[in-house]
Formats: sequence, C-alpha cells, structure tokens
Amino acid sequence: MAHRIAVGVSGNGSNLRSLHAATMRGALDAEIALVFADRDCPAIDWAVAQGLETLIVPAAAPGDVAARSAEDRVLAETVAAVSPEWVVLAGYMRVVGPAMLASFAGRMLNLHPSLLPSFPGAHAVRDALVAGVKVTGVTIHLVDETLDGGPIVLQEAVAVVAGDTEESLFERIHAAEHRLLPRAVGLAVAGALSTGKGSRAVRIDAARAAGTMPVPKRALLSVSDKTGLAGFGAGLVRLGFELVSTGGTAKALRVAGLPVTDVAAVTGFPEMLDGRVKTLHPRVHAGILADRRLASHREQLAAAAIDPFDLVVVNLYPFAAAAERPGITFDALVEEIDIGGPSMVRAAAKNHASVAIVTSPARYAAVLDELERNGRVGDGLRAALAVEAFRHTGAYDARISAELPGRMAAAGVPLPDEPGLPGAADPYPPTLVVGLEKVETLRYGENPHQQAARYRRPGTKSSVGPFAAGGRILQGKALSYNNVLDASGADAIARQLRGPAVVVVKHTNPCGAAERPTLAEAWKAALAGDPVSAYGGVVALTREVDAATAEGLASIFLEVIVAPSYSAEALAILARKTNLRVLEDPVLGSADPLPAPDPLGSIRTAGGGVLVTSPDVALDDPAGWRQVTSRAPSDAEMRDLDLAWRLCRGVVSNAIVLVRDGMEIGLGSGQTSRVDAAKQAVAKAREFHGEDALRGAACGSDAFYPFPDAVQVCLDAGVTAFAQPGGSVRDAEVIDLVEGSGATMLVTGVRHFRH
Repeated sequence: MAHRIAVGVSGNGSNLRSLHAATMRGALDAEIALVFADRDCPAIDWAVAQGLETLIVPAAAPGDVAARSAEDRVLAETVAAVSPEWVVLAGYMRVVGPAMLASFAGRMLNLHPSLLPSFPGAHAVRDALVAGVKVTGVTIHLVDETLDGGPIVLQEAVAVVAGDTEESLFERIHAAEHRLLPRAVGLAVAGALSTGKGSRAVRIDAARAAGTMPVPKRALLSVSDKTGLAGFGAGLVRLGFELVSTGGTAKALRVAGLPVTDVAAVTGFPEMLDGRVKTLHPRVHAGILADRRLASHREQLAAAAIDPFDLVVVNLYPFAAAAERPGITFDALVEEIDIGGPSMVRAAAKNHASVAIVTSPARYAAVLDELERNGRVGDGLRAALAVEAFRHTGAYDARISAELPGRMAAAGVPLPDEPGLPGAADPYPPTLVVGLEKVETLRYGENPHQQAARYRRPGTKSSVGPFAAGGRILQGKALSYNNVLDASGADAIARQLRGPAVVVVKHTNPCGAAERPTLAEAWKAALAGDPVSAYGGVVALTREVDAATAEGLASIFLEVIVAPSYSAEALAILARKTNLRVLEDPVLGSADPLPAPDPLGSIRTAGGGVLVTSPDVALDDPAGWRQVTSRAPSDAEMRDLDLAWRLCRGVVSNAIVLVRDGMEIGLGSGQTSRVDAAKQAVAKAREFHGEDALRGAACGSDAFYPFPDAVQVCLDAGVTAFAQPGGSVRDAEVIDLVEGSGATMLVTGVRHFRH
C-alpha cells in the first residue's frame, strides 16, 4: 500500500503537480491523501479537478493571536484526520504553528527557493538577486520552530546568470524543485532519513533508499531524425515513462501534446555555448552509466538524488546531410559534428546490461512491443541495440574523418605534410577507417555456397559508379553478387566510350563493344562481337534506350541492362522480360568531366591484407601517344586503336583487344602469357567474323610485349596497327618486327593491368 502524504499549497501548485505526476507514473511510492491551503488558489482548483481531497483553512488576520491559534489547531486536527505519514509544504506560504509542529514533529518537509541558511523568508529569490550572488538554489528541510531553519535534507545549486530577473531565475529554480521534491518525499516515506541525537545533520540511508524506493521509468530522447518520434513518445508515456529531452526533440514532443522534462531541469544548468553543452553533466551520464546490477551504484545514485535512465534514444546531428549541402561553409559543417550525442550513445551501449540504447526509428516498434509485453527491454534486444549503437557512432566518426581533411584544405587550413592529409606526399593515413552502409543481403555470393551482402560507402558521388547511391533499379529481380560485379564493370567501360555506344560484359570482361551513329546500330555491332558469350551477359549503353534498341535487347537472355535513361516505349518492351534487371545511371554518356581519382577509392582484400589504391579511371589522351614506327596510323586505324585502348583497361590481364571499324572483334583475357591472349583474341575474331575481318584490324595490349611472339601472332592474322604501353627490354625487337611488316605502332606510356 502506498504511503499517505498531505501537501500544503498556496499558489499555482507546480510542485503539487510534480508530486502527483511522480505518484501516477510509479516514481513515488505515495498517494496524496489531502491538499490543503490557506486561501483559494489555482493549486486547489487543480487538485479538485484531479479528484483529490482538499481543505482550505483561511489565514487569520495579522496580530490576532487567538484566531491564529485556532487556525493552527483546526489545520492540525483536520490534516491528522486523514492519517498522513508525512506533510509536505510545497509552496505553502504560512508559517505553521505549534499544533502542526507537535502533530507532525520530524515528519514535515518544507521547500525553500534558496540555499539555506542564506535568504530565508518569503522573498528568497528577490533577496538573492539584490545581494548579487552568483549561485542560489533549492533547499528541502525538516520543519521545526525556526523560520526556514530546520535540518536540511537535500540541496541543489542553481546558477544566477547575467540578466536574470525574478521570473527567469524562478523558472530554473522551479525546474530543480520539481525534480528534488519528489526525491525528498520518496526518501522520507522510505524511512531513509534520520538525524543523530543532538545533531542537526540529516543522514540518508543510501542502502535503504536503493532497496526500497521505486525506480521511475525514464527515457532520454535527443534525436535529429524525428521520424516516428511522436508515436514512440506517446507509447512510452502510456507505459509510465518520464520523457527527458533537449531542444528540438522536446519541442516536437510538446507539439504532440506529451509531457516533457527538459534536460536543463535535470542538470540544473541551462544550455550554453550555443547548445554545444547540454547533456554533458553527471546527472545525465550517471543516470546512463549506473550499472544497476551493482548495489554500490544504486546506492550512489540514491545518495546523489539521481534517477537512472532505462532508455536512451539518440541519433546524431546530420553531418552527412550537411556535407552534401551545396555551399555549406567549413565552420557550419563543423557545427554539425555531434559531441553530446555520441557520448550518450556510447555510455548507454557500454551499460547495455541496464540501459537500452535506440539509435534508429526502425527500432521503435520492437522496443515498445517488448516494454508492453514484458515491462522491460529484454537482454537479447538490449545487446543487439548496443552493437548497433557502436556501429552507428563508428560510421559517424568514419564519415567525419573522411570528410574533414579535404574541407580543411579547401578552407585554407595550413595542413602539415603528414600521411593521409591533402597535399601530402603520402596520401594514405596511418589508420584508414571506412564506414560502410548496408544496402541489402544477397541471396548468395560468387557461388551458392558463399554468403554475401552489398554495402555502399556513404558520401560517395554518383560519378564513381552506378552503385554509389545504392543503385537505381527500375525493374527485375534483386541483383546478385555477380550481377553487381558485371554491371559495375560494364558501366566503367561504357564511361570510356564515345557517342552512341554499347558494351556487353561477361564475367567482368567486354565480350562485345561498338561505337556507332545510333544506339540500335551500336547494340547490333556489340552483340555481333561475340554473340555466344553475350548470352546471360550484362549490357551498358551510353544513350537513352529507345524502342528499337529495346527490341534488340529483349531478343536474347540478358541479366542486367544499365543506361542513362529509358523511353516509356523501351520500358514497356523490356517489362516483358520480368526477371531482367534494368538499372539507371545518368552519368553514362554525360559530357561532364569526371573528378580526379580518389587515392582511397578502390579497396580490396588479399590474403588477410587490405589493398587501397586510386581506381584506374583517368582518361587517356591519344594526342600524347608516341609513334615508334615510320608509318603513322591512318585515320581509321587511329580511331580503332583509340577504342581498343579504351576497352583493354576493362579486361582482365593479360589482355589483348582487337577492333575493326569501331567494333570489338576479338578478345584475349585473363591469360598467363601475352602470346596466349593474342592467340585467343585472334581465334575469337576468326570464329565470329572470319579471316578477312582481321585484315587492317587494330590491337590494344594492356601492358608491354615481353617478347615479339604475341605481335607476330597478330601480324600473321592481318592486324596492321598496335597500341601498347612500351617499357620492355625487348621494345626494340618488337618495334623492328612491326616496322618490317609495314604495320604501325604507338606507345601510350601508360599500363592498364587489371587483376
């Protein structure tokens, strides 16, 4: 059975309401048996509306001793009649008389708006401001025959800030009162207060308090993403939680009609430094970090009058969104770096044995469900939430560490020449933190017995590839592991093509490619390059897919198509192939220059190690190639050499690409020797195009020729033009062979190995 208390009031009754709220949500093991006053006041009206028993004993006229005595006696007898264990003077403005003191000796608490013994009396706040003190506060004390001089139970300081008025200072003092008074009453009814014989010091039995006082349900909410916040908050209130919140989150909850306790009311300190300091306070972090399995932690909270938090709901300042905002200044971006949020998230995640940390609105339903069914968030979900929280802060910090160096340099910060900083000789930092965001779990990996998932690197620009933002899929089945590899490979090659062009990729290698006046013609030529390998392939196109091209694409089995856009007619045609994945990449075919390759842009694992490099995407300039034979290539040969060279960078080494009339006719890929790659390319060309197609063809080689043999294979087949990086110790032999045959050779000076 709850302990019975009587509450004395004289004004608006805000402290009465705080006591009542605490009893209603189970934070105070007491019931209000009576509300009494010396006058009719809003507090009495409110109590009546709540159905509470009320009593008004009018104040006697000043100087009328007999009337005053009668008033005191009536009050004492009437209050005693409801058998309260404690009397709480919550803003009661009358000095109680001997009868009340005798009836409730040692069982009456008074609330005073100063740090007693300073500023006793009815005008404590005004007196503190007049005195110019920098700190005042709240005192809860036992009532005795002295004026505001009884033994002190609890005190809390409240800072006086520049420009304070009585009203503004009272507001902060009230906030402290509303938290401290229920705590003091809770200690009193729990029997945790005592005074030694002949001593005025009140001792708090922390062990008794921790063992007998109810632990209120509390949730701390501070979110940037307010999706679902109102509904979640309403669910928590329905379950008896006190909502403690900050700034915009508190405002959103109040707009939803929910009761909210401001963090400043918990800390006793207003937000400062433009909101940079709000939650960094022991009253917040002790409430989060207390391991409630430990008696010592529970007792320390009780002694410090701090209530723990069951739930911390925090997601961080939107740094990533701010970084994407056009024109944002460096200083404005720095302001979007959250400090208090990660501190609370990490504290709650560390203490997941006692606290549930929620960093995503997607978790609200599951948390409410467990609270409704079990009264608590279960161990398993709390543990999962903690892991999710650490991943959340890790990804957040990773994005900041990736973004800031470039922003600092752009802002003119004089960065030193240290590894990983812009302008440094070594672009690779001592520690590389990469935060990846999951897009989906895949059905399986490269093979059915392997597991796999697809992630993206937040902040990656669409210029990097079609999956930078997750991948815009217009139709078809979900992408597989191999689909993603092939589609990205096809897209990368297509970005090297010019005009209306098509590339067909199989196992990341271009089995067919062509540049033509129209897209439909380019598709026909690319398919003709190797119509057998094209089956089940991936196609990338550089122009909007029209109906004619779509009919051609739909004529064979393909896995994926990627293009900058599709006409409505084309989409209708492709929709007949329900399993065909149709992707959109607006960068394809764009004339906009691509940014310089990111030194950290390509990451892959190798035997337990991790290799990081800049991707091989920088455009080659044929104007810089060196002619090493007496014969220069014809215009047609030059066009084909240019295309062969652009294609060979997308082929697995060793790579040989044969091109004739703007169309790939032969491919040698992934061979252990260059001569084998040349033989494979020639064989492919003969199989699908005949002997004549090789006469006058152009050959691109991704690396130098270590021996003349691979060149000889191509010359024998009729190839007349070659492009290769050069740099072999046998370059002279290779060049002499080409010269003697009347063919032409250009040295690019750039190698395009792909492993």
